[in-house]
Parts: sequence; structure tokens; C-alpha cells
Amino acid sequence: MREVLELLIVREESEGGPALVEYGDGSADVYLHDDGMMANHISGDQPWELLVRGARAAGWVIVPVGCPTCLTDEGQRARLPTELEDAVVLVGTGEELRRVILAS
Repeated sequence: MREVLELLIVREESEGGPALVEYGDGSADVYLHDDGMMANHISGDQPWELLVRGARAAGWVIVPVGCPTCLTDEGQRARLPTELEDAVVLVGTGEELRRVILAS
């Protein structure tokens, strides 16, 4: 994910703090870790696309709070913990991810 975001980071706080990512028509605060990431304050449309593309590149699922778990590849379904198996959707675009979040 860092490889996807690296050139788009305009400001990064100290270790463990957020990095401000600007992409296209918007921005997002991201907290990058070796094994995951949290994003918030997402504005615009294009940053959502970037988040899905980066998650797919990293092999990550997206777990929005209070929403179904969003797979970025159908093969991830077999590796999900049983407690997440019931509420799962496959997202291929940022718009699909936004629709899942807005519907919840």
C-alpha cells in the first residue's frame, strides 16, 4: 500500500500518526502500518478508488466500521474468520466501496 500511496503523500506526521494523501479531486488521512491501514476524513471521489486499488495490491480486505467486510479479490473469502463470513461483499471500485458504506 505504501508503494501505491508514496508519491501522493503531501504531509506525514510522526511515526504512527496520519499521512495526508491528496489524489485527484480529494484527500484522505491514512495511518499506515506493516500489516494494515486505517483511512478517515476521505473527501472527493478519486481517493476512494485509490484505497480500493491499494488494498487490492496489498492483498487486504477493507473492514469499514458498521458495514459488511469488503473483499478486493474473491479468493479472500476462504481466509476470512467465521465471524465475518455472513456480511461480505466484493468491491472492485471506489464507487462500489462508497455505496456499501452509504447503505449501512
